[in-house]
Amino acid sequence: MRILVTIMLLLLIAKPSCSQTPYMDSLKIQLLSNSTGDTQRVLSLASLAGNMSYLRPDSAMLYAEEGLNLARKIGFAKGEMHCKSSLGTIMWIVGEYSQANELFLQTLKFAKSINDQAWQIRIYRSLSANNRDQGNFEDALKYSFGASELAKSGEQLRGELALCYLETGSIYQEMGKSDSALSYLQRVKLPKNINVGYTGFKYLMMGLAYAKKGNDTLALEYYKNCITALVGTNNYKDAATAFNSIAKHYMKEGKIDSSIYYAKKGFDVAQNGSFKKGVFETSLLLSNIYEKRDARIALNYFRIATAAKDSMFNLQKTTRFLNAQFNQQMRQQEDEANKASYRNEIRIYALLGALGFFLLLAIILYRNNRHKQKAKIEIEKAYEHLKTTQSQLIQSEKMASLGELTAGIAHEIQNPLNFVNNFSEVNKELLTEMNQEIDKANFDQVKSIAIDVIENQQKINDHGKRADAIVKNMLQHSRSSSGKKEPTNINALAHEYLKLAYHGLRAKDNGFNASMETDFDRTIGNINIIPQDIGRVILNLITNAFYAVTEKKKQGSDGYEPLVTVSTKKLDGKVEIKVADNGNGIPPKVLDKIFQPFFTTKPTGQGTGLGLSLSYDIVKAHGGEIKVDSVERKGTLFTVFIPCNY
Repeated sequence: MRILVTIMLLLLIAKPSCSQTPYMDSLKIQLLSNSTGDTQRVLSLASLAGNMSYLRPDSAMLYAEEGLNLARKIGFAKGEMHCKSSLGTIMWIVGEYSQANELFLQTLKFAKSINDQAWQIRIYRSLSANNRDQGNFEDALKYSFGASELAKSGEQLRGELALCYLETGSIYQEMGKSDSALSYLQRVKLPKNINVGYTGFKYLMMGLAYAKKGNDTLALEYYKNCITALVGTNNYKDAATAFNSIAKHYMKEGKIDSSIYYAKKGFDVAQNGSFKKGVFETSLLLSNIYEKRDARIALNYFRIATAAKDSMFNLQKTTRFLNAQFNQQMRQQEDEANKASYRNEIRIYALLGALGFFLLLAIILYRNNRHKQKAKIEIEKAYEHLKTTQSQLIQSEKMASLGELTAGIAHEIQNPLNFVNNFSEVNKELLTEMNQEIDKANFDQVKSIAIDVIENQQKINDHGKRADAIVKNMLQHSRSSSGKKEPTNINALAHEYLKLAYHGLRAKDNGFNASMETDFDRTIGNINIIPQDIGRVILNLITNAFYAVTEKKKQGSDGYEPLVTVSTKKLDGKVEIKVADNGNGIPPKVLDKIFQPFFTTKPTGQGTGLGLSLSYDIVKAHGGEIKVDSVERKGTLFTVFIPCNY
């Protein structure tokens, strides 16, 4: 009976309300007093914090922390994670994105350990929303798609799929991709028993998407329809965005009084909900509106906006956010990396041992005068083994570079394939709807749907051609070199390998990030080279540059921003290709050894020591040269000179 009373009280507290009353406070007291045992009290505190997060985040945070402390005291791991999940939601709402990200990642790890798929879906959506509001759209889509795949894995999870589509649509809307946003939002069929706040959020996202497409009238209609649902469920976060959007609409029409009215409404609800991002956006809008009316008021709102922005996006919070993502990836890959490192170390020692053995055998056979003929045969065999071993090492290095390319290409091809799948599903739904309209003889609607199907089919065709082009490029790069020179656009080659190297490293380590700059001489035109070979040289230099800046980033240097620069220039009958980084540089004592076979500055197991040696041989075979300049703690510059040979 007590459990039933607890559930009913939770439902009463979750009911939308615009203000906090003594009656609601008494319900909280009764809820907590009816919690039987410490574990039930922890779960009640977590639920209470979650339900109050939009209404009173400060009070909700106190309940979540109380539950967290109690859970730790009694060793209740599941209750601790429920409290952390609620606390993460609160941090996201008030704009503490880095703390929210850490809490969600901890909760996700626990949900995976107990194989709770429904909980995993909710945490994936939370991580997606948190990354979306931070502007980290690539990771936001990754988490959103992950939630969708889980929701499709079982019938009992299908109810979550609509919320996953809603989240994906909101991300594309924030990215400015209105067509993609609307394709997902139109597929959202929310159950009747779901919180109306989700309906309000859907209308808000559709309004923003239509506004970006230039349909301001329809956008305004969606804005006004969403406000009742959002305010009624105490969703100050999204209500502030809705009021702000209406204010921008009226400002665009020149209706300044109406714009001020709605902007102030947005400012009030954002302040009531302690929603920092909403306070920043609405106060900045009010500052712009009042700029020509009252400079004093404009300055006051600008100060409020500045304070809100500083509290959300200071360097310490951004660093914590990135470190949380990096640590999560490192924990997942640590075991695999250790095993791979051990295997590579054993392989290198075995190859070096084989080289030493064959060399010793050759010396013994050479000095054995009593068996000259036999010695000659054995030496020839040893020589062949050495050549085979060398070929295997060279092939290993080429396969390593191919692996970098493949990872980048896989990342590149995923985007067009996602679009093909998504628009195919939308066409299936549209054709089903067309059949229904044909039965109703509603041919105007049939024509409208047919137009949508044709447009979607064109997009499928475009993205299919894009995937086909990527596959052809992959085959071009993976095939063995023909040894024949051919006219090649060196700028396009360098840019393509820069992009593939970056995505290849991102595919292996989501925490990896670096700025890239290019400066290509457009007057170069085509030059005669073996594109596969020169491509391997460029890929090796760029990959080494990314490795250097990543290692320096791990050292935690204050204010350090990783940067890799690739440039080309035509001078004196030669083409100059430069790859520079601002990493730790190469120590002077080893600078003259870097082109020697098997020499590497990387830790054991992370490199064969053949990359730069092969690059040196390839450049020499083209009649060119390769140079290196490096300053410790400042960075390294590799310069490749290749004759034009038009």
